[in-house]
Amino acid sequence: MRKFAIFLLIIGVAIVIAAIFGVGHDQVTYSISPEYYTKYKFIQFNLADSGAAQHMTQPRSAVVMVGVKASWWMGAIIGAILGLVALLFHNADRMFQSAIQALGITLLVVMVSAGIGYLYGHGTLSVRGVSWWIPPNVTDRPAFITAGTIHNASYVGGAIGLVAGIIFLLLKKARLRKRS
Repeated sequence: MRKFAIFLLIIGVAIVIAAIFGVGHDQVTYSISPEYYTKYKFIQFNLADSGAAQHMTQPRSAVVMVGVKASWWMGAIIGAILGLVALLFHNADRMFQSAIQALGITLLVVMVSAGIGYLYGHGTLSVRGVSWWIPPNVTDRPAFITAGTIHNASYVGGAIGLVAGIIFLLLKKARLRKRS
């Protein structure tokens, strides 16, 4: 029963980590391209229709909402999968500690991926252009492309980080089994 509670706790921690990351991530990308939000993300998350984003004196509050909405679910998926793999550990405390370490590895991979996304988006794609949809009224296309590339790279980083976290847990379990 304790391991099930730890499993749920891991999911909760992953959701919080993802939401906090999403908020910070989106604050940075809003600084790069406010248009990415005003002409795309606010519309995508129904903040423009309600007028929440357009009538705010602080549009960064809407960016916070986007950051949470865009990332919490990724945390839930990553937390659930890492939590399931962490069930391999017999001790609930070791299960929790190992899953938190795996979440840290995943977060590190996501942050590195976002950085790579910035470099690739800013240095290459914003110059060459992209084939994905960009609203026709965007005035700073290179910044929009850079912000979009960072977002895409972060999701790819989440998938790669999840795999790295799973590998970490399996290797840690194998090392512990070898010692016993």
